[in-house]
Amino acid sequence: MLAKMTWQEVAERLKKGYNIAIVPVGALEQHGPMLPLDTDTHNVYHLVLKAVEKVVEEVKPIVVPPLWCSYSWHFMDFPGTITLKEETFTKVLVEVCKSMIHHGFKKIVIVPGHGGISGALHTARYKLKEQTDAFVVVANFGTFLPSKIGKDLFKPPIHHAGEAETAVSLALGNEVHMDRAVDEIPKGPLPKYIKFDYTQPPPKVSFPLRMKEWTKSGSWGYPSRASKENGEKYVEAVTNGFATFLKELKAVDWRETLEKKYNYFE
Repeated sequence: MLAKMTWQEVAERLKKGYNIAIVPVGALEQHGPMLPLDTDTHNVYHLVLKAVEKVVEEVKPIVVPPLWCSYSWHFMDFPGTITLKEETFTKVLVEVCKSMIHHGFKKIVIVPGHGGISGALHTARYKLKEQTDAFVVVANFGTFLPSKIGKDLFKPPIHHAGEAETAVSLALGNEVHMDRAVDEIPKGPLPKYIKFDYTQPPPKVSFPLRMKEWTKSGSWGYPSRASKENGEKYVEAVTNGFATFLKELKAVDWRETLEKKYNYFE
């Protein structure tokens, strides 16, 4: 963990060729009556740490302290939510990554724990590609969940502050008030081309979502179904997948590959 290291320890790790930096990105936003505002930040950070534990000797990545504030405008009707402007958040993320690149980290892994920042992440990774020589990837933990396991663990609809997020929070030791859980499925004029379920294919059309327009409680789904056991199964599956990805990333010399295969830099 970067915050717990001295600068000499960071320098020594870089000298030995360990040059992967992981940047977890969370949020401070409402998660229904049963989950704390820091849910996204807490969960993504602890998922990253559990994955890194599995490869700490082989890969030795550095974990940057999580960005706890991002773009959460669509939750601002709920007290306690804090948001940055999207352009502000993008600039902060870029500058954090550029700091690590400046010190010699060649591979940056941005790990989002908040689902409302896909546009900012797209902009940030391309700005970093344009301005630096680092290999920057955005790795969402959902990518590493085998589809069969996901279907077995959680029943749709899977959205914000529902069964899945509550179960993972239980597994990761965050403060969860199950006695306050509210199950809520918004009903409204949604055309069939619009879906709000992470287990389904992406929507064919999209529009800006203001959470208060769809849910009074801030929950979207069935948090009352959540169990610590299923959360632990999810955590084990995705951290195993992410750990394997980190080992593969360590072994890849992307610049050498491009030079040899495509003569890209000639």
